[in-house]
Amino acid sequence: MSINEYTYLWTKKDEFVLVNTEYGYGIVNKKEQTVLSISDEELEKQLINKMLEEGNKVYENILDAYADV
Repeated sequence: MSINEYTYLWTKKDEFVLVNTEYGYGIVNKKEQTVLSISDEELEKQLINKMLEEGNKVYENILDAYADV
């Protein structure tokens, strides 16, 4: 898969956010309260970096992300 297939992650910033955990960043849909699972680790790194570059909000706790809808 290509990073271009995931542009919605940074164009829908009110919906898709990052949660910074002790294991690294997780991509979260805070409106639907779901976590996006990417099996390709390199692609996941690229997506997270792009979301950070584009200014997606970062939370320290998933419950804070879910509460901020």
